[in-house]
Amino acid sequence: MLVNLPDYVGAGDPTGNVAIMTNKGFELELSYHKQIDKLIFDIKANGSYLENEVTDIGDFEFLTNGIVQSTQFPVQRTQPGHAIGSFYGYQVLGIFQNIAEVQHHKGADGKEIQPDAQPGDFQFADLNKDGKITADDRTFIGDPTPTWSYGFTISASYRNFDLLAFGQGVAGNEIYNGFRRLDIPAANMTTEALDRFTVDRPSETYPRLVKGDPNNNFIYPSTFMLTSGAYFRIKAVQIGYNLPKAALNRIGLQQIRVYIGANNLAPFTKYKGFDPEIGGGSFGIDRGIYPQARTFMAGINVTI
Repeated sequence: MLVNLPDYVGAGDPTGNVAIMTNKGFELELSYHKQIDKLIFDIKANGSYLENEVTDIGDFEFLTNGIVQSTQFPVQRTQPGHAIGSFYGYQVLGIFQNIAEVQHHKGADGKEIQPDAQPGDFQFADLNKDGKITADDRTFIGDPTPTWSYGFTISASYRNFDLLAFGQGVAGNEIYNGFRRLDIPAANMTTEALDRFTVDRPSETYPRLVKGDPNNNFIYPSTFMLTSGAYFRIKAVQIGYNLPKAALNRIGLQQIRVYIGANNLAPFTKYKGFDPEIGGGSFGIDRGIYPQARTFMAGINVTI
């Protein structure tokens, strides 16, 4: 938040760190070493569990963040009693499959809650029960901070061969799909849009695509925009071979090691964006960040 300075200071208002929050959890690390004849291997694994809660933000009721150009409201809210930067928006109850479902979605007064909706549009939850969908129907819908973080390292050697593998992952967090948008008509969409609602092929997961988005299917930040950010990725694998000492002595070298390896080898995730590992600076919002490249390499290490 901005801290107001007196005018005589002659400087702009700085950002003040006035929030108070608590982090509760635990960390665990395990390691195992074993040698069986000429086979030697080490396994190290670690994991952590985290619960985050904001307890005070000064004189403010809440702070907003996460401005996404294609949405009508900020997609994140920091408020006491919730995790920092929690996603805030509308709850999607489903997709209207026919006009009868639109007409059946009524408030206490018997009037249609979304009278302008059509089959293929989202049915939003009327949380305050006032018979219409307004900004007051937004609520906390997700948390960008992983509850679980874990990783492992495996190293092994057998005679002249060696192996190194490293993997890591997270779970318990959501990612806001900022590239799900209709405000750029000439932009490409991901292949999931092929399963959108149409009259001939109804869908219960992806709404219709229509110019202007009259039902605010894509303009409203909602649970539709959130996807589990859980993933496990094999970050690095390398296999090497050291030439025998007898051969090296003939040419006067101490060591020659040849190896092949790969980085970012394989992600395992249900996330439908480009890359679930979008980084902390994004606040859990994926705006179509370029994914990490999978790289393969080979090399020789020579020690004189």
